[in-house]
Amino acid sequence: MAEIPPGTGSAPLPFANLDPDCVLSAIEALGWRCTGRLFPLNSFENRVYQVEIDEQAPLIAKFYRPGRWSDAAI
Repeated sequence: MAEIPPGTGSAPLPFANLDPDCVLSAIEALGWRCTGRLFPLNSFENRVYQVEIDEQAPLIAKFYRPGRWSDAAI
C-alpha cells in the first residue's frame, strides 16, 4: 500500500473502508481468539475498537490513519 504524506487529508481505500471483519481478522492474525463481538470507540482521526477476546479481558485495537504518525512517534 502506498504511503500518504502527512497533512494531505486523504486516506487510502483500505483504511477508509475498515470494517468489523477486517478488525477481527487483524486481531486473530496476531494470535488472539476473538468472540466476534466488538464495539467501536470514539476517535477523531483513527479507528479504535474494543474487541472481545475468548476467555480473556477485551482488547483495545487502534488503527492509525496512514501518514498520521511516524513509526518512531507511535
